[in-house]
Order: sequence, then C-alpha cells, then structure tokens
Amino acid sequence: MTSSRPRAIALLVAALLLASACSDSKKITGADGTSTSVPVTSTSSTVVDASTSTSVPASVAETTAAPTTVPAPATTAATPTTTGSGGAGVRLGQPTNLQAASAPVVSLPSGFLCDGSDPGIPGWVVEDCQQMPSYNAGVTTLVARSTGDGSFAVFVLFQEEGALRSTFEAYEPGAGTWESVTVQLGDYHFDDGAEIWVGYRYAGTGSFLDLDVIDPQPEGPDFPATRNFFLGGLQGLDGGQVDLHPGGATVLTSVYAGSDPNCCPSSFLVREITWAANEWRIDAGTTYPAASTPDVFTDF
Repeated sequence: MTSSRPRAIALLVAALLLASACSDSKKITGADGTSTSVPVTSTSSTVVDASTSTSVPASVAETTAAPTTVPAPATTAATPTTTGSGGAGVRLGQPTNLQAASAPVVSLPSGFLCDGSDPGIPGWVVEDCQQMPSYNAGVTTLVARSTGDGSFAVFVLFQEEGALRSTFEAYEPGAGTWESVTVQLGDYHFDDGAEIWVGYRYAGTGSFLDLDVIDPQPEGPDFPATRNFFLGGLQGLDGGQVDLHPGGATVLTSVYAGSDPNCCPSSFLVREITWAANEWRIDAGTTYPAASTPDVFTDF
C-alpha cells in the first residue's frame, strides 16, 4: 500500500497538467491600437516586386477590355495646298490700264493742291484727288469722270517743266465697264518714296479686279531727263481682294471647281506681293478651302 500512494499522486499531477494545456481561452492583443496578431493560414507565399512584374491571382480570370472604336471626324475641308514660289515669286506683269502718256491730257500749275475744289479739267469732273511726297518731286493722282458718258479716267501727275503733268493715264474701256476706281498712295517698302496702287473694280457678278502699281525710284544724275519707275500689274482677279500692309499686299482670288455655282467658289488662292530685287513680286501662294480661308480685307 505504501508504494501505491506516491504513484497515485503522480497520476493526479499529470492529469491536472494535461487539462491546463487543452484549455481554449486565448487573448488577441491589439484592440487598443498597440499591436495586432494575424494568424498565418497559408503554408507558403510569393513576394512580387511591383517595380518589375505584376502577378494575377489564380482565382481571378484575366480580362482584356475591347478597344473603343472612335470614328474619324468628318472631313469638311481639304488641306491647304501651297505651291513653291521660288523665293519671292515672279515680277508683277505689265500694268493693266495705266499707260505712259506721250501727250499728257492734264496739265496743272506746279503749286496745285488737293483742297477739295475741282481743278477745271476740260471734259472731266474730279472725284478723288490725292498727293504725297515722293521721288520725282512728289506725286498727285486724280480719279475723274467724263462729263459726257460718265466713264472713269485716272491721271498720275509729276512735276515736269514747271507744271504738274499727267505722266500716266488710264481710261475706262466703255461707260459702265468699271464699277469703281480706287487709288491708294503709300510707302509700303519704306524707301521714302510713295507708291501708287490703283484698283479697277469691274461691274457684274464676277466682281473682277485689275491692279496697277507705279513705284517712282530715286532720281538719277540726269533727272529730270531720265525718270525711273517700276510699273506692274495684275489683271482679272476673280472676286479679287487686295489688302495693303507694311511690306506689300495680300491678294485673294476665287478658285472655282467644275460644279461650283457663280456665287460660291469652293476654294480661294491667297498670295503675297513683296518688294525684292528692286521690283514688286508675287508668290505662287496657297489655295485654301472656302471654310478655312483667312480673312483678307480689300483696300479696293
């Protein structure tokens, strides 16, 4: 009996220890914000460097969004077409209406001034008179109407032998041919001499325009025996618009396709007149669709 008592005590102690180890009362710390224990339920993990690759979880099917097709915008105007002009282009053609007068029709006193009064030229009534300092002792221009049929004439006068004489003249081909005649004087290429720009607007739905340019050049040693002028022009500008500006002029003309009605050209040609190589030159320009043509405000 004596040897069995210690054995019974040992068995009792072992039973108590086993009951303590099997208790399910656990405490997870971290609810107070100090620490969190997260049980690890998986037996393995893969670390992916986000800077080099992307892993797609096996449980999520990889999808590719169908590309959204956006229709190209409707084209309403063709691309402007620029034609090579060879630098500053080509010299303006011959003057269209102004011609050198072998026997001047108009002769006025050398001190004549444009003061609003009519100078009394037989057979003509002056509608516009302009003067400006220039080479050849200044320039005077007159736009007149015939007292007979009302046709237009243009007289460009320079000093000659103590008088103002019409060195260049232009006459309307017939009464009613021209709707208007406009003269612009100005120094557009900055040589201290005035240029004479004359626009002749034709009557009719085409609104055609002729343009003449006279540019007096510096006097030579034998002046006035020899006078130097640049003479040039553009003829038959369809619906022509000419905008004078420092350096020259911008010229717009209508360009018709075969099916275009007279009212509405589908394109316009825009060109530039500039001073180069001692002459006025015009480039080949750019053709624009009507919807995208830049504005050109005419001085004629």
